[in-house]
Amino acid sequence: MSKELQDDETSGSDTESASISEPHIHSIKTESLFTESRAASILSQFSVSDQDEVFVPNKEQRERENKFLGYYECLIDNSKLSIPTISISTARIDLHVVKSRKTEVEEGKHLVLTKIKESPSIKNTSILVITGKGRKIDRDDKGNIINEKLLKTLSKKKSNYEEWTGTKFNEFPGWMQKVKHLLDGEPIKGLGNYEVFIKKAVNASEISEDTLELLKREAEKEDDVIHKLALAGFYLKGNERNNGNYYETSKCYMEAKDLCLKAAKLKSNEAKLCLGYIYSVSLNRNKDHNPKKAKKLFKKVAKKTNDKRMAGIAMRNIATLFHNEDISPNLLKKFASLMLNGKPLHLKKAEKWYERSLKFNDSQSAYQLGLLYENNFDGSINDNIENKNKAEIFFRQAVQFDENNLYAEAKLGRILVNSKKDINKGLKMLENTAEKGLDMGQTYLGEFYENAKNYEKAIELYSKAAKQKRGYYSHAAQCRLDKLNVTRDDILKYYRDERKYGYIETEENFERIL
Repeated sequence: MSKELQDDETSGSDTESASISEPHIHSIKTESLFTESRAASILSQFSVSDQDEVFVPNKEQRERENKFLGYYECLIDNSKLSIPTISISTARIDLHVVKSRKTEVEEGKHLVLTKIKESPSIKNTSILVITGKGRKIDRDDKGNIINEKLLKTLSKKKSNYEEWTGTKFNEFPGWMQKVKHLLDGEPIKGLGNYEVFIKKAVNASEISEDTLELLKREAEKEDDVIHKLALAGFYLKGNERNNGNYYETSKCYMEAKDLCLKAAKLKSNEAKLCLGYIYSVSLNRNKDHNPKKAKKLFKKVAKKTNDKRMAGIAMRNIATLFHNEDISPNLLKKFASLMLNGKPLHLKKAEKWYERSLKFNDSQSAYQLGLLYENNFDGSINDNIENKNKAEIFFRQAVQFDENNLYAEAKLGRILVNSKKDINKGLKMLENTAEKGLDMGQTYLGEFYENAKNYEKAIELYSKAAKQKRGYYSHAAQCRLDKLNVTRDDILKYYRDERKYGYIETEENFERIL
């Protein structure tokens, strides 16, 4: 494995950002109701209607919105302590890339809300949004602005009255009201950023003050590693205790980085993985956003660790750097690659690292490879069926590696149903994911019943998916509901006729489903 790690030809032109998986925005291009060609129009229709003010993205803005967004993972194994192990997955959105002056705030809001809706519902998932904070304004206790000269003579306590001019920074909490049903707790406010949790499996409130004090004492010991990392995990994800004090949140992020640096010097691979995560996401300051450093750290972890899970995560994180185009190949190599095999070089690089992590049974990497081939990633393959066959292989692997990977299970189930390879098994998979609340599974199963002309069951499933108000699949389900409602009166008439022959309460049941 070490030779493979050393043979990576990408050099110092690396730059980075975020990724792990964005399962909601991809669909299979088979004969079906849900194809990628329809995805943009469906998303546009519903995401616009969800806004307080109508915002219609132009072509450039739509490209930014559709760009892949993945999640970097960090693992802190607290099994030797009496606190839960933490696996953190975070994506990064920097609103500084939005430069259209007239629509900057509207586009930023639209982008953030869309990505939150499309976020995967997996444990300890968060999105860090870099808003910027603008210029600081200090006021006295009467609300008057304090000039800089006077401010220097006042105590630090007057910072309680400071404000920031950044529009996105100030309006962000209001934006979150639109997606409050998808968030776990209030956004964590930092200095010029917010971290929003989609699903938080470990809460800081679970760690008692006594345990926290113990971690702090033990972490001060020079040769300690496990307490340093446990405390770093608390500082990374326990900032709801700061009650909106962004200085305290910023301080916690810096403490976490410092603890990881100290543990890394003690040759801790976990610490190096966490540092790579920090440099990928840059929780505290943009100057911490260092893709080159992150990639080097992830490679060291993958090369030296004996922990298979950690090695798989490290390799997937490298794949994510390429998939997000945060590490970009030079233009000459990129052009040559396109001419040789039809694969964009950044995706070819991502594919290589995803494949390496398969040796360590990394389910998420197998799923990502399935998505790439599902979307005809290999342009050199003339027959799209071959791409689809490869997608099926990788989705199957993802399920084998992790039976709880519901996204992969839904994808595989749909393939088995649509291809008629094993309809019964495919239906069981779709039913399982739908019962567990996955909007993708509910929508796919609704599609099956609609094609089978079982409209009552189709509407029931589409309604469940649409009510979640998540990303593409909720929107697609709503679109199908709207389509079915066109013939609603005809369907009800059919049910009324059926009642004459002993089928009672069908109309009432249908109304209840809607």
